[in-house]
Amino acid sequence: MFHKFKVPLIISFLGLITLFLGYKAISYSTYSVVPEISTKGLTSGDYYSGVVQSKIVSNNGYKIDHIDVYLDGKMLDLDGTKKINKKSLNFPLTIDTTTLLDGKHNLTVDIVDASKHQNKNQMNLDFYVDNTDLNATFIDQSYKVLQGRTIHAKIKANKKLADAKIQFLEKNYEFYPESEYSTVYESFIPVDCDLNAGEYQLNAKVKDFVGHDMNLSGRVDIQEYNFPKQKGFVVEKGKLEEEKEVSMSNRILEDAIEKWLTDSPNKKLWTGRFEVPVDIKKITTPFGEIRTTSEKGHYMHKAVDILNNPRSVIWASQEGKVVIKDRFLLTGNTIVLDHGIGVFTIYCHLEDFADIEVGDLVKKGNKIGRMGMTGYANGYHLHWELRVNNVAVDPFQWTQKNF
Repeated sequence: MFHKFKVPLIISFLGLITLFLGYKAISYSTYSVVPEISTKGLTSGDYYSGVVQSKIVSNNGYKIDHIDVYLDGKMLDLDGTKKINKKSLNFPLTIDTTTLLDGKHNLTVDIVDASKHQNKNQMNLDFYVDNTDLNATFIDQSYKVLQGRTIHAKIKANKKLADAKIQFLEKNYEFYPESEYSTVYESFIPVDCDLNAGEYQLNAKVKDFVGHDMNLSGRVDIQEYNFPKQKGFVVEKGKLEEEKEVSMSNRILEDAIEKWLTDSPNKKLWTGRFEVPVDIKKITTPFGEIRTTSEKGHYMHKAVDILNNPRSVIWASQEGKVVIKDRFLLTGNTIVLDHGIGVFTIYCHLEDFADIEVGDLVKKGNKIGRMGMTGYANGYHLHWELRVNNVAVDPFQWTQKNF
């Protein structure tokens, strides 16, 4: 009885084996998908120091035959890279970065499967080594600046920094490299006209790309400036009523500047000094003049009013991007230029605009409009304003030195 079933069972078993071997043969001959490759513990573009423990991870629908690993073009002699014969791989890779020079390095991984076609995939990963101790210092340990001016703080580092900030009056300001490859970093800190004179602390924190950080401290002496006083002036009510019909609220202007500040490029768009944007016949209102008017009450004029012939050409004081071009109740026809890293210039009361649009990049000296008296103005003049992180500062300081 047993022998009656034995032969069919053997035949069935042999049939299954034949099917299995046939499937394997077909898979071996036809499989064409390259292996997947990734790494854990090593990321392209990141910085590393000391000994790095990482893994090469791979999956393949057939089987992985072998891997070749190259560091800066040289094949590494590693155990366990041949005759792997597995569908998945978690290969440990240790890199002692202390044996490498600081700077950019390349890891190349070739993975080949065990199919007839020997499907191959390659991964190239660039990473950086930094085993140098971090060192940085203020170029000037102390600064002197008048109320309403700008502190130009600089630090010198021994290498490229991942992050650098300076704190003044509990507010943080970014440091930016002076140029693309410079290790001198600069920050522009506005000093409000209303800030009391006295000595203040500057606290900076810098960090390199492998996480080392250090703290720096300096001082700034804010010196008192005797801002002039003016009794004020009168703008005819009829003119203000006319402006209301054709102008937007200046609150819209301020909100727009706040929005553009968050989008300001993280690099300077300018080089050299700023220029006064019109030939000066007379300065009718210096920066910081204290005024009293019936419409606006007691306030400080945090800009410069410049007089010249009506409809004189107004030009860009520096290279920048046009971010606002519109008409507002108080400032009239207004242009705002973004010069990068939170530095803006504002040109108000224009008669009309030049052929420029929001989004355009303008060069220093390009025409942006003509002198007018639109908005809250009783005569032809240019209201010229410079803001750093949305704090108005004396624009003439920026024409007298390189920032």
